[in-house]
Amino acid sequence: MFIHQIPSIVPNLLPKLIWSRPVDEKSNAVYFTFDDGPTPEITNFVLDCLTQFEAKATFFCIGKNVVNNPEIVKSILATGHQVGNHTMNHANAWKYSKEDYWQNYLDCEEVFRKMNIKSVGFRPPYGRVNSFIYREMSLDTPIFMWSFLTGDYNQDLSTQAIIKAGIRHIKPGSILVFHDSVKAFPRLKVVLPALLDYCLQQNLKPEIL
Repeated sequence: MFIHQIPSIVPNLLPKLIWSRPVDEKSNAVYFTFDDGPTPEITNFVLDCLTQFEAKATFFCIGKNVVNNPEIVKSILATGHQVGNHTMNHANAWKYSKEDYWQNYLDCEEVFRKMNIKSVGFRPPYGRVNSFIYREMSLDTPIFMWSFLTGDYNQDLSTQAIIKAGIRHIKPGSILVFHDSVKAFPRLKVVLPALLDYCLQQNLKPEIL
């Protein structure tokens, strides 16, 4: 069984990480985020879809993909979206030393600096966190997790199952994770417009983080 929504005990145990955004009685904001890009054609599809629904989003980019696709990143920013750090090479925090992981993060930051890009913060690849990320990186850098994981990369999930789960769990303040990647695209191209349309019908407004 795929777990789309983070159990409430996890954010309570790890409060330094950002799992959702605060809401009040007037808030209708939700937060669409995209990991692992930018990817030719796929990220452009996402941008077109967001424009169609007048939605804003945050893209957590892999540094090497930014180097290979600088024009796509410029398009992301020019259309009012924002970007965050997702390490240089999609580094798995459970398999790297503290020093090597930190360097992988810094290498992505350097790519952003050279392109004059301001990062909104960091999302660890695979959502994998260690004591260094939690105790040290979080002191100076917003660490963004999520409240709803679409699972669009999972070939065992149907698009309808993802959409139904989204309708069940999305609420004001939710941070949603999609992937603008080749692996996810067969499901993303169906799920993204459907959930954007759902938000429109429910008067939920996708905003940048």
